[in-house]
Amino acid sequence: LIIGRGWEQNDAPELTDSILLVSLNHEKKMISLFSVPRDLYVEYPTWWAWKINETYFRWLRKYWDEFEWIKTLKDVLKKITWEDIHYFVNLDFDWFVKIIDFFWWIDIDVPEDIVDTTYPGPNHTYQTFKIKAWLQTLDWSTALKYARSRHSTSDFDRSLRQQLIVKWLKEKVLNLWFLASPSKIKSVYSIFKDHVVTDLNLSQIITLALYLKDLPQDSIVSSNLNDSCFYWSSVCEKWWFLYLPLRADFWWASVLLQNGWTKSNPSNYDSLVMYTNLVFNYPDIYKENLKINIFNATKVPWLANDIANDLIKYWFNIPAKDSVWNTWWDVFEKSVIYYTWDVKPSTVEALELFIFWWSQKVDILPKYSKDPENKIEIIIWNDYKNLNF
Repeated sequence: LIIGRGWEQNDAPELTDSILLVSLNHEKKMISLFSVPRDLYVEYPTWWAWKINETYFRWLRKYWDEFEWIKTLKDVLKKITWEDIHYFVNLDFDWFVKIIDFFWWIDIDVPEDIVDTTYPGPNHTYQTFKIKAWLQTLDWSTALKYARSRHSTSDFDRSLRQQLIVKWLKEKVLNLWFLASPSKIKSVYSIFKDHVVTDLNLSQIITLALYLKDLPQDSIVSSNLNDSCFYWSSVCEKWWFLYLPLRADFWWASVLLQNGWTKSNPSNYDSLVMYTNLVFNYPDIYKENLKINIFNATKVPWLANDIANDLIKYWFNIPAKDSVWNTWWDVFEKSVIYYTWDVKPSTVEALELFIFWWSQKVDILPKYSKDPENKIEIIIWNDYKNLNF
């Protein structure tokens, strides 16, 4: 668990606006990054519920114990993910500024333009922050703005930008030129010691660094959540597990609820548990990125389209064109997932567990798809009510 707090110059330095879960899958040699939105409305181990980023200052003021607060946040996150959290790293913006300044610059392939006219300035003022979409070399000041800006995009985009910086730091710190310099290691450790609280000891940190050093950059999978699906949308985006309720119901605060939640029932985390299970235990399905086509063999209208929308939000690759069709003229024994590989790919394994259907290897695909390169077909038969979502 990596937590990012503000610094003393912030109006609310004790709010944890960055909450990132990092999972190391030793078997598949991959790392999963999952950002938890700061406005997520969660239930605490008491009678009340509130935004997850307020856990720190509420429990710190109650117990004045950093580790007791971390335990509380771990308990909340375990309800959301069903995952045990073994270690934590709690850092502030001072650490971020000093570590970037130590390395002089940061190289980021910026995916889209940003123009933020209300970026916080000194003495409660605003300034404009702009950055273009291309490979950029940023100093610490610009990198900090890039990591914090949200008014022109969203908090969801900001979390993905922060994950880009985490990936860059992994490459920079574990570079051979750095590891071969005891003086540089000592300087970074000094910054770490002054601005980071963790339950990792030095031996564990070294072991972790040696493990991460040999992992390629494409072994890191980034993910988060969003509220991209509105009631008028026919096609929604990946990660759309959240919605923005009426602010009047929450003392005019901006909060996020999981789809299906209500203010009186904020503990229904079923969809998030299913999603994070895929992110942490099947990260290679996102690396495989195999195309999936879905065919409705029942008489139920729009069934394949509805299932496709559900699978899209869980990050399965359902192409936007020619991926959903009917097969009313054929009869099947039961719903099935067809694939062609001799070794069953992780995508098929995940689909089996995810929708509780069986898979069958076939010699030739596609059977029904228009795309000749499609190698996974899902056939929906009359047992579709057994779907696991």
